[in-house]
Amino acid sequence: MQKIFLAFLFLINSTASFAQLSVQAKQIESACKVIDKDSTLQKKVYEQEEFMDHATDNGGSLTVYHKNGTVYRITEWVGLSGDVVIIDYYFKAGKLVYVRDEELPYERNAVTGETTGKFSKDSRFLGKYFFRNDKLFDGESLGHNRFEDDSKHDPEKEFIESAKKYLLLFNKR
Repeated sequence: MQKIFLAFLFLINSTASFAQLSVQAKQIESACKVIDKDSTLQKKVYEQEEFMDHATDNGGSLTVYHKNGTVYRITEWVGLSGDVVIIDYYFKAGKLVYVRDEELPYERNAVTGETTGKFSKDSRFLGKYFFRNDKLFDGESLGHNRFEDDSKHDPEKEFIESAKKYLLLFNKR
């Protein structure tokens, strides 16, 4: 009976801990929305050849949003042949706290099948990843993307490496 009671207590504590993480994730996401609205942030834009290992079909850019040397957000925009990938990295005190990863398909002409140059309003993929002390602690995703095959891709590792690489690029200026 005592073992069952201890197992029950463990389950309650685990559930409470999980709920706490969701609240923390929502708080981080709310703080990031404030960053998005901050018109006092300065922008530094890098073209694809300055931050990418190879060129893409429709270009790429990296935009660093900063104030007084502190980076608050970095937006990576990569134009592929069929869609665009937009990844927003958010920072607090120089540490990655949130990544928003979205893939938007290009609209196509119904007759020719060629892209119109505009994006569909429907995301092919939307992922939200929350970090604490360089560890992924919460996240959610809708749709399909490169992280479905865990043997090839690890969002925690890839996002942290990219964020550090981009901060280093900005700090070299």
